[in-house]
Amino acid sequence: MFSYSLNSLIVFYEVVKLDSFSRAADLLFMTQPGVSNHVAQLEAQTGTRLLIRKKGTYTLTKEGKIVFKYAEKIEATARGLETAIKGMRQDTSPLLKIATTPVYSKVMVPFILGSFQKDNPDIMIALDAGSSDDLVDTLLDMKNDVVIAASQKGSKSIAIFPLLKEELVAIVPRDHPLSSRASLSLRDIQGYPLIIREKGSATRNAVCAVLESMKIKPSVLIDMKSTEFIKEWVSQGKGISILIKRAVTADDLERFSLLHLQEKQSLDVSLLFLKSRKYDLAIRRFIHHVEELKSKHAL
Repeated sequence: MFSYSLNSLIVFYEVVKLDSFSRAADLLFMTQPGVSNHVAQLEAQTGTRLLIRKKGTYTLTKEGKIVFKYAEKIEATARGLETAIKGMRQDTSPLLKIATTPVYSKVMVPFILGSFQKDNPDIMIALDAGSSDDLVDTLLDMKNDVVIAASQKGSKSIAIFPLLKEELVAIVPRDHPLSSRASLSLRDIQGYPLIIREKGSATRNAVCAVLESMKIKPSVLIDMKSTEFIKEWVSQGKGISILIKRAVTADDLERFSLLHLQEKQSLDVSLLFLKSRKYDLAIRRFIHHVEELKSKHAL
């Protein structure tokens, strides 16, 4: 039988998260003595000190860190349940919040969402975009329900569904000395300006990692938040770049050249969601829809 108070665990979680008994009290609409009482009850139930208090501050004990990890999971599950229950009670259509990178918001996700909404007209969609690394945080904060991004790993709280592999290719100005080649070695870019995505981008992480492993240093490293800006700069002869092949359209090839890399590089694109929300109806429908598209090789 579960002998610890769920309320006390959640109160303890908020105290540690906010680093303050008073802020936790305000958030939970409680008195500060009430918050302290919950923490004291939890310490009594566990039979050990969880916090060491000293002059208005505190530190977690070894046991406190263990309890906090479990309290964090319980709080996330409680939030997920609350969201699900609200969805059950709402008269309006359920809302599925999906986040992806700027490139995928233009070249792949619209196709997925178009067919999904055709099959599930009762589910509303909200689409968000950002860098691959930042998107994972939006899952943990429950700002989004599903994330489609590259080179992300699952964890104790995040489930991962593999979608596809994306080939990385080089793009160079049409009049560039390298443009006439059939393929390109990464060593060939040494000495040329390299334009890549900003920090947090999966493409940037992959490119920088392989260049570092091969001890290759471009003459200049320029980072940009927009793939469209990168392609425009390459077309103007300001440098070369490495992007996912899907980001290069037929119209783009009139402005610059695409070269395959001799050192084959790719990104693993996946769908991510919180394990605690695996029974959410809208999420389950979306995952099932993507599974069907994948089985038909439609992605």
